[in-house]
Amino acid sequence: MKRTLFFTAITILLSISGFSQIEMGKIEKATENETKVSFPVYDNSENFIIQSEYYKAKITKILESGSGQNPFAEKQCDEDEYYKRYNGLKIYYPTYSNEYKKNSILFLKKTDKIETLNWSQIGNKYFTIINVNPFLEKSELYNEAKNNFNKDFYADILFELKDNISNETIYVFESQYNPQFILVPYFEKMKEQINGKTFIAISDFSAIKNPVSKTDYSLYIDKGTEWKAELTLLRKKDLKTEDIDETNDQETLLAVLLTNEKDKVIFDLEGSRWNFDNVLLTKKDLEKLKTENLNKNKLSENVYIKKYGEKFGKLVYQKKTTIGMSKDMCSDIYGITLNRKKIKNANGEIEVWEYTGILKLYFKNGKLSEIVNY
Repeated sequence: MKRTLFFTAITILLSISGFSQIEMGKIEKATENETKVSFPVYDNSENFIIQSEYYKAKITKILESGSGQNPFAEKQCDEDEYYKRYNGLKIYYPTYSNEYKKNSILFLKKTDKIETLNWSQIGNKYFTIINVNPFLEKSELYNEAKNNFNKDFYADILFELKDNISNETIYVFESQYNPQFILVPYFEKMKEQINGKTFIAISDFSAIKNPVSKTDYSLYIDKGTEWKAELTLLRKKDLKTEDIDETNDQETLLAVLLTNEKDKVIFDLEGSRWNFDNVLLTKKDLEKLKTENLNKNKLSENVYIKKYGEKFGKLVYQKKTTIGMSKDMCSDIYGITLNRKKIKNANGEIEVWEYTGILKLYFKNGKLSEIVNY
């Protein structure tokens, strides 16, 4: 009995020992290297634009193009990476009174202490963007300035600039949605595209009369009229006739001065309900567009001529119907209708196509024999 118990105990111990050797296995995992998306290269046809608006505009453009391209295929870069596209670009600060936006924009210079600057020291000067920090409140300079001046700032972006004359480094707390500088490459590109050019109104629109009048403020512009154009920088108060705030209405805006033999008007590029490019086209570009459309129309006409011959092909392209046309020709002119029926009379079988409220087409032996307009 004792011997049996002894062997039983040994067996249990061996079993426990066997189970205690079970361990979790280990495998190696590949390290995923995420590719950093670089900033989109700056295009001088663009003004300063925040990251979200840049990608929104790009997606909208792809969707409206009807290309079938996936608008979300392009990966977006990080916000701090995005603003690197502006590094090295030249900007210009217009002149303002020292009271202008004093609570929402701050100019600083760092030596052994933080020194504030005002518009009289900044205005009418050119600077180069060294760096843009979209996370102003996380910056060391923001916290240092906040403690130094014991106040909050109504801004959300930090620009590090180089004064193009003194080479001094200037820091600016600004609003990224409405910075007060002019982006020089954008302004120069606009001047190149507008100044000295003759524009044709390709649509009716309204513009501000020049000189600005309280009683006769706007002028209706007719399609087809010609205008000489010049890009200019105006102040908001220049376009107002009453309730002018001498401090806040100093804000600058881009406008185009349009003149012809009869009238002079101002097209506010930022405040107009019309997009400049949608209502005005240079004479040269309009002629080019007409030629392109003419060539495009000729190609379309040739498709029908090749398909139906010289006589019928030209008529189908012009959407003109004539007796003797085939069903395919009529389908290309009017489209397909499901309202079809066949009738028999003494002359044989006739097929009738009805386009409700427009007309009826009668076919005999597959050829158009009669047209009945409503």
